[in-house]
Amino acid sequence: MAIFGKNDGGFMDVIRCDETDYLVWKWHPQGTTSQTSQRSNAIRWGSSLRVRDGSAAVFVYSGADGKAQEYIEGPYDKVIETENFPVLATLIGTLYQGGSPFQAEIYFINKANTIQIPFGVGPINSFDGRHRDIAVPVAVRGSMNFRIEDVNQFIKCHSLSEITTEALKEKVRDFISGRVRSVVSTFAKDNNIPLIQIESMIPDVGGHIEADIKEKLHNDYGVELSSINISAIEINKTSAEYKKLEKLSQGKTAMFAKGVVTAIGDIKSQIAAEKKLDEAEKSDAPTVTEKVSGAIGGLFNKKDKVVPPPIPTAGYYLAGDGKQKGPYDISKFKEMLSKGTFDKDSLVWKEGMENWVRAEEVADIAPIFEGSTSSPPIPM
Repeated sequence: MAIFGKNDGGFMDVIRCDETDYLVWKWHPQGTTSQTSQRSNAIRWGSSLRVRDGSAAVFVYSGADGKAQEYIEGPYDKVIETENFPVLATLIGTLYQGGSPFQAEIYFINKANTIQIPFGVGPINSFDGRHRDIAVPVAVRGSMNFRIEDVNQFIKCHSLSEITTEALKEKVRDFISGRVRSVVSTFAKDNNIPLIQIESMIPDVGGHIEADIKEKLHNDYGVELSSINISAIEINKTSAEYKKLEKLSQGKTAMFAKGVVTAIGDIKSQIAAEKKLDEAEKSDAPTVTEKVSGAIGGLFNKKDKVVPPPIPTAGYYLAGDGKQKGPYDISKFKEMLSKGTFDKDSLVWKEGMENWVRAEEVADIAPIFEGSTSSPPIPM
């Protein structure tokens, strides 16, 4: 209950805010209106100030040099004293000659309230990452949440006597719409991706928008971004631009398919030629499936993939039936030995040797004959 000070016309009052749904609320003494007047702004030195947790009380003083202000953040429940209000203590001495009451507008700011703004932005001319001169209409829908955390920054950005929740929402909505439009228009182009993929990249687009707006919201509007949620990104697939882009994309797909068919045809021709080789040589050659798979993989990776050369192995050529066969490695000779198509007297040669020599005379090959016995020829 307010008590009128008879000696000087000031009010002894409990300065507090009992509102629940507010952004900025102007306090006025009991029995007066919230309109600015000498009486409604008259504060008696020693009045009690109560500020709840999650809110702040801002004192705005007018003087010859303009307005000065200071604030107290909750929780706070004390009488107004100079130790807590250094600006006020100075003003009391200079403007009011140490007297009471003093004139001040008091505003309560709600820091606990999270404000949500839904938004829909479109059409946005968004450029493709491959056909960079084609822009297709795109629409974005979502919402953002913000709150006041830095009271000092908020009161720098706004006139407390004029700002309302709806006015702040309108300012922030206009800002977010502009930034969404800017990010989405070049997202595919900047990341070198097909525009059609943007519909499935909602988290990535949302992350770019958040990074773009967070600092500016604080600096220009005095609020902190809690979250931004993109609910949908939609491409206008009936537009002429989209149909043009789709046609160009289908052309690239057809070119790729043609490349696959050509590669398979070349491999088939190569395999047909290899049929003239003997069965032993064929057993070491890659299969048709392996060659086709490798060729198709090459179409995907030929731009960037570097394939290392095969690990070198020592290979020996084998003389037989008046022909040179091979080269073969030791494991192949072991196999041929078990089948009776290779023995100690078989003639072998490899690069670096002067002549053909018997297999048992080659240090690399000789160990495979240990423990093996050759049966004499079957008598005729």
